[in-house]
Amino acid sequence: MSIGKYVLLSICIFTLHQNLPAQYMSSSNLSGIGVPFFHAAIFRTFDEEGSDSLRLVKVYFQIINDDLTFLKQDSFYTADVEFDIFITNELGDFTFNRTIKKEIKTVQFEETNARNIINTYSTDIRLKPDKYDMIITALDKTNNKQVNRKVKFELEDISKTNFLLSDILFFQEYEMDSTLRIVSFNPNLTNNFGGQGTYFYFYFNTAVTDPSDSLAIEYIIRNMGGIITQFNQYKIVNNKNTNEHFIRINRQQFDQSRYELEVIAKYQNQVMKTKKLFSFFWTENPESPQDLTSAIQQMRYISEADSVGWALKQTYEEKLAYFRRFWKRMDPNPDTEKNELMDEFYLRVNVTNQNFSTISQDGWQTDRGRIFIKFGDPDDIERHPFEINSDPYEIWRYYNYRKIFLFIDRSGFGDYYLHPDYLDEEYN
Repeated sequence: MSIGKYVLLSICIFTLHQNLPAQYMSSSNLSGIGVPFFHAAIFRTFDEEGSDSLRLVKVYFQIINDDLTFLKQDSFYTADVEFDIFITNELGDFTFNRTIKKEIKTVQFEETNARNIINTYSTDIRLKPDKYDMIITALDKTNNKQVNRKVKFELEDISKTNFLLSDILFFQEYEMDSTLRIVSFNPNLTNNFGGQGTYFYFYFNTAVTDPSDSLAIEYIIRNMGGIITQFNQYKIVNNKNTNEHFIRINRQQFDQSRYELEVIAKYQNQVMKTKKLFSFFWTENPESPQDLTSAIQQMRYISEADSVGWALKQTYEEKLAYFRRFWKRMDPNPDTEKNELMDEFYLRVNVTNQNFSTISQDGWQTDRGRIFIKFGDPDDIERHPFEINSDPYEIWRYYNYRKIFLFIDRSGFGDYYLHPDYLDEEYN
């Protein structure tokens, strides 16, 4: 098919899963503690107007308001942050340095502590093909605290190739022109999609020497087990030398937390590939109705059953208010943005789902999952998977709690149940 310079696709050839809720992902331990924690990513692409001997690297930074220090100046609250980029080659030789200064202003005090206001910046760097180490430093000019990130990357020599495939950028927020073409977007540098949006997008670009020859594109999405969950392919013929590709994906078609996207480009018997991981974890609040329902159901291990049952019958808004009230009341350190108890609770839920799930139950619903969520990692696990005269069983010991639990797999399929004689151990 013939496609213009701008390509937007949202075709899914097949999917293999039903939609299930996302898991929880704690924010970084450096975020919310008064240092300028930030995300960074590089986007290796080509320079349409520059030299063929140089590659274009776009460097992106994202920092939220809550990780900056604001001062009141007249009618504004102002924060000043400075990003310093220092690059050396594989031999350790100095290659590049740039400092970028940014000022963030707001008139609303509440926005100075907002964790949902993301400030995005970028800069273009042109480098020769080589292997590089890049150190990015974010300096909060108000409190003089800083955070460093190190990125390793390689730029291949493309002077002898007939085409180029860039890296991948994910995004959800974008702007369109009057012809409904995407003209700008705000990249998601975490590659995580935990909100309510039905769709997310990925972007890459390509360049060819002879646009009269066809360019074939494939993209494949695999789960962490290597199983293909989505596949699509298309061709571009009689086009311009460069193309931007914007591809829409329905997030409701994924039931696991992590996936890998691979883009394959084929042109004149040459093949180029690029890959990127992405995920579906909720962070501050479970924003989708399905994630919120699941998060409240899991609270039955630390909340009254009647209270959880009541909340599950309410509207989405009332459920969310209940969820926030509960965890605010349980917050061991209300002076910080992070809720350490909530972090620990839902991280334990994640562990159980990853290790104890069965054909019929998610890990948190199993007996081993319930005990793990309540008491954490056992001090000792005694496993007996291949006993001749008995069913497989495990003994968990918690020395600090003075508790022992016996789990038996009577089916032989990993469905371990807590032995009735040990039920009292859970509540004593």
